[in-house]
Amino acid sequence: MPTGLFALLAAALVAACHGLLELPDTSGIDGQLTANLAVDHFFSLWLVFNNEDVRTSGEPFTILAPQNSATKRAENLLQKPELVKKLLLDHVVLGSRIDLTNVTGDTSFKTLGGRTVHVRRTKDDKLKANDANIVERKVEVPNGLLVVLDNYLFPEEQVTKENATQGKLVDIAAFAPSEDAKNQSNTTFVENVMEVLGFLKSGVRVFQHFLSRSNVSKLLDDGEEYTVFVPTDHAFQRWHPIDWGFYPFSVPEFTESIIINHFVKGRLKQDTIKDGQLVRTLGGREIVFKKTPNLSVNGAMVVKGDTPVSRGNIMFIGEVLFVSESVVSKLHQQHRDKETPPLLAFPWFGAQFLSHAFLALERDKRFTHITRFLNLADLAPHVSGTGYTFFVPTDTAFEELGLDKMPDNYLSTGDGLQILLNHFVKGRLYDKDLKDGIELTTLGNKTIGIKRTKDKVKVNDATIVESEVFVYNLGTMFYTDKVLFTNVNNLPPTSTETVMTIKPTAANGFTTASEIEPVPDEIAEEAGSLPDVLFADGAATTDETSPTVKPTTQNATIK
Repeated sequence: MPTGLFALLAAALVAACHGLLELPDTSGIDGQLTANLAVDHFFSLWLVFNNEDVRTSGEPFTILAPQNSATKRAENLLQKPELVKKLLLDHVVLGSRIDLTNVTGDTSFKTLGGRTVHVRRTKDDKLKANDANIVERKVEVPNGLLVVLDNYLFPEEQVTKENATQGKLVDIAAFAPSEDAKNQSNTTFVENVMEVLGFLKSGVRVFQHFLSRSNVSKLLDDGEEYTVFVPTDHAFQRWHPIDWGFYPFSVPEFTESIIINHFVKGRLKQDTIKDGQLVRTLGGREIVFKKTPNLSVNGAMVVKGDTPVSRGNIMFIGEVLFVSESVVSKLHQQHRDKETPPLLAFPWFGAQFLSHAFLALERDKRFTHITRFLNLADLAPHVSGTGYTFFVPTDTAFEELGLDKMPDNYLSTGDGLQILLNHFVKGRLYDKDLKDGIELTTLGNKTIGIKRTKDKVKVNDATIVESEVFVYNLGTMFYTDKVLFTNVNNLPPTSTETVMTIKPTAANGFTTASEIEPVPDEIAEEAGSLPDVLFADGAATTDETSPTVKPTTQNATIK
């Protein structure tokens, strides 16, 4: 088991010291020692306890460890974590250092799993533990002993494991892959990586999240082996905005390319990598290894120790490859719609899109009239939360109707408020969504018709003069040259006591914070609040609410 994984296990055990299950402290067992003894596959199974409520015991221990020849590709046992836990406890004795070097007769002892181990001497003066041959009788490790076996202690017994459909009993040996498995599709490699990351999710949740949504398995060739470089959560947190801002991994196509470029063909091993060695990723990018002062890949520190899985190897790294300040800055310019906003307490705390849109328009001299009307209008209850499209008339549009001479409260209630509401559509639209012939329902229950030609896009009789003005990731504005649904013959009176009640539709239900496109939950922890456990020994998107679209003869749908 790699040194980094031992440290991770120890950290998990210490953090859960209030639990009932006691396990020996294996943090002092060197990964190179387990590799030399050929028991590293057995110790890699200890990952199953990382998420358990366990306590590290200071008592002496004895671990009877089967060699890799018995476990074969033991990492596949991770598919059955409850079976693995039982298997491990059946090979641990807590409270005693059992020295078998001078055993002359038969002896027995119980394991942590409550099973009895019978040790006996054979006619050729060898020792057996149950039916397993003892290869090494005594290997000293900090506070304990290892006894190396050539097989499991209880291989003949079938462990009760209810099959969901057939109620079968499953044998341990059934979980070791057959020779035919070597010819299976390499989706198996990705699946095995996902299983290992699942047990290490306290430190690599972000990469696991993105890998689960990636199509990288389609790029893997049958019969080939691969190596994946897995950045820690702290590596991703470097690019996470503290309170608000742009998170590059909210751009799906960028994230996909980054994940692909963390895979290389071939099972690379740290002890055989050469200084200056160059390898190409599956995405065609170059990575260069340096071995001084420590192993690094493109300048990113590599955690000491390989994590072998079926069909390849995993290495953990301290940075996300191919991401830099310049790359993120350029990406930000191309994807303003992915930027998260600061929370505003004013003008309308419960209407974040409306508040940010108002402040943006207030800074633009072309929109003095719409901002003064918005300022006094009772819009917030109708445009609450986020996820809207706002068709914004310019000052020239209001001046054509003589509305530049009207008081600031002219559109604050009644028919005036109706005019404003008819410029809002529920759902965040992009220019590509404004297809010719579609119809949209406004928050004021009016129907907007879209007419699109090669040179321009019209919204009813108004022409869009500026498209896709993003209000962070809260919604979109389109600037128009006319006021919608209004002409000089149907202007509301300058004063009215009647307050119109806007009949709710499916499109103008109140929205909540959940409709904001969030940074993936996988990195929602406070930055720096947790240690980077993988380095301890050394050095999504929520679906948006769709706008209400009336079916037409073209049967258009806005997503």
